Amino acid sequence: RRDFVWAGGGEVVLRYQRRNVLGFSTDFAEDYTKTNWSTEFAWVKRATFVNQNEYDGITKTGTLNLTVSVDRPTFINFLNMSRTFFFNSQWFFQYVPGYQQGFTKNGPWETLMTFTVNTGYFQDRLLPSLTLVHDIGSNSGAILAQITYRFTESFSATVGLSDFYGNPQKGRVALRQIGLQNSGNDFMDRFRFNGLSPVAERDEIFASLRYTF
Repeated sequence: RRDFVWAGGGEVVLRYQRRNVLGFSTDFAEDYTKTNWSTEFAWVKRATFVNQNEYDGITKTGTLNLTVSVDRPTFINFLNMSRTFFFNSQWFFQYVPGYQQGFTKNGPWETLMTFTVNTGYFQDRLLPSLTLVHDIGSNSGAILAQITYRFTESFSATVGLSDFYGNPQKGRVALRQIGLQNSGNDFMDRFRFNGLSPVAERDEIFASLRYTF
């Protein structure tokens, strides 16, 4: 079927509800690998999700969230004899027990991971860094690289590159549409933008000067 926006539109109600969150966190050092670990866990009661199979477009269900971070400062003498390279990796896990096929987000499991490395040269005047991001469910991510040079304590210059990747995924057209139109072929369309796919076309090369006072 084909619907015009004014024929298939619906009302939108904005609500800002209280969220009940229960969680804990811990961190520790591991002597054998000389790494530092940090974990955070949170349970969110009745989180709101967009559900295209529901008439009102929403479903409330709990979520389980786990974050694991590990970092290690490491000397690599042939690259930098005076400073360590700081390696950090973070893993974000989410499980939605009441996940349904009509949800616009991926699930019931979602995993996003990051990896960052940075160091300093010339008494930390030259600061290069690299960050890699990847979301498994949406197969999207980013490569973020930059170099900062501090001329003085107040004046610095930065050049960098931000490269994003990802594509929209297929999802069900809403039972009660607000503004999205069906393509006319079936009740599926490529409109789900999860992970970093919403900014996949925002690649940029940038340069900035900063003066603080």
